[in-house]
Amino acid sequence: MSRPLHNRVIRHGALVALVTCLWLGFAPRSQATQDSWQMAPYTLGQGLYFPQQGLRIGGYADLHYYDIQDQRATYSVRDISLFATKDLGTRWQLFGELDAGNTVDLSAGHATSSDSELDVERLYLDYHASQSVSFRFGKFLTPFGEWNLIHADPLTWTVSRPLTTSAAFARHAAGAMMYGTVPVHGNDLDYWVYGDDSTDLGVGQDQDRAYSAFGADGTVRNNFRRALGGRLLYHLLGDRLGIGMSVLDYELQQPRQHYRLAGLDFNWNGRWLDLTGEAIRRSGGTTGRSGDKGGFVELEVPLRQRLYLVGRYERYSSAVLEQTSTIRTLGLNYRPIPGIVLKLEHRSGNHNLELAPTGWLASVAVLF
Repeated sequence: MSRPLHNRVIRHGALVALVTCLWLGFAPRSQATQDSWQMAPYTLGQGLYFPQQGLRIGGYADLHYYDIQDQRATYSVRDISLFATKDLGTRWQLFGELDAGNTVDLSAGHATSSDSELDVERLYLDYHASQSVSFRFGKFLTPFGEWNLIHADPLTWTVSRPLTTSAAFARHAAGAMMYGTVPVHGNDLDYWVYGDDSTDLGVGQDQDRAYSAFGADGTVRNNFRRALGGRLLYHLLGDRLGIGMSVLDYELQQPRQHYRLAGLDFNWNGRWLDLTGEAIRRSGGTTGRSGDKGGFVELEVPLRQRLYLVGRYERYSSAVLEQTSTIRTLGLNYRPIPGIVLKLEHRSGNHNLELAPTGWLASVAVLF
């Protein structure tokens, strides 16, 4: 069935806006306008910035390696992602991210690009009404839990992603959101309230995989049809402790079922170590099945300058696969210079073969 005309106009208009924004950064300019295109000094990880144009262009790329149980060792150019941010006056701002995923996989001397995909990861327009109230329109990361909002691979601690942060909801939403920060009892409270209508407003291919761990079954998709959700994050102890709560009511595209999801998360930055964790519980779906539930705790310990030891324990019960998995991850995270991250980890567990197989994972990621 073809989509209504206004949906195609929205999709095409969004893509045109993104391409136009990117073109503005690279198109040759006449001598008369070159002065207004002077670039600020470049720092790796900060992107190219043109102050007089209010335009910043950046992105990230990563190369992954995984050698896991019952599969051949594989090298993969996992992501080549390009960001563009354009100020439109003092209150409006346009942001777009175009991502080429799984560009090339190399295994046993054979290269393949059969799983490659080009997608509009994010495309939205922000309106900053005041210091405590902003509005967002378009396709954005679902504000559920802490991990899902840390999008770029160079900004995460481990190669693999906890199931708790990917299996029970779509990573992207398309619609409108209000967000901001307000003071409560002398501390900051961040809030997000959003509505999603991906059925009519979705941009891109919407290929969210429920189980995105390396070597896991990637056939189960998590794409919203419609959703309504909210999130609160309260900052304590001078921002060294954050406690978050998320709720979400949604309907998936396939299987077309209705779910309710609730989650808690925290992050604590100590003198000798950092601690983070998330937990979720999902209800609804197929009658007669218990819902998904899971959680993880992750520890990050600085060993030497720019070198960190990372440990994570996760337990996840999947209603789709009707099994409970425990997953143990131990790894290293090394940041030789700002913008470059090297990671190595070993993953193991019980009843984890289908969701997060045992093996070694490594990556090199660059934020540019």
